[in-house]
Amino acid sequence: MRNTAQPWLWLADIGPATRPDWVERHGRWLSESEQARLQRIGRAERKAQLLAGHILLRRLVAARAGVAAEEVKLCSQPDGRVELISPCGWQPSLAHSKQWVAALADPGTAGAGVDIELMQGERQIQAIVQLSCAVETESREHAYLVWAQREAELKAGPGAVGTWVTTWTGHALAVCARGSPLVMQVDLAGGAPARALELVWSGRPPLALPRDGDGR
Repeated sequence: MRNTAQPWLWLADIGPATRPDWVERHGRWLSESEQARLQRIGRAERKAQLLAGHILLRRLVAARAGVAAEEVKLCSQPDGRVELISPCGWQPSLAHSKQWVAALADPGTAGAGVDIELMQGERQIQAIVQLSCAVETESREHAYLVWAQREAELKAGPGAVGTWVTTWTGHALAVCARGSPLVMQVDLAGGAPARALELVWSGRPPLALPRDGDGR
């Protein structure tokens, strides 16, 4: 039996959200604020990331609440954060990196946040982390984990109760939630069953950071 108090994290490839038929079918699910934000985006990849993430989050909340995904109501805040209107009882968060989107639903009222970062070899991530976080890192992977933690904590805000990090297929993952999450890889095209991922999470103390997140 699944622990209903455990955070759930779903990961999905944005590929289906680049297909006109999929976009037409699922775009109707979006609220006015989501539609407005989508229209303000110029890059095709970013449009696909937003649409894929908001549909993935609806499916995740629907699975938790036992309702149809079309019935889940979301809205986009002015700073870009997603808000769950109904059903109530979960704190949502979204993140994206290239081809992948991540959706988090954490039970309760504490702040929640998720981040996913493709660990790119050409990026000077250790220097960026030293400058932005004042943290000396021992490797590129360590730096990406710190950066993902920073982004997740900024999204969660000061109410976050815990931070967890891990790596997955060349990506750094971080969640701010009440515990390490149950993780599933989901096919947004709907042609394959969701697949459970057995990831090893490490708890981390919070970083000392300004609260000015980018709202992804």
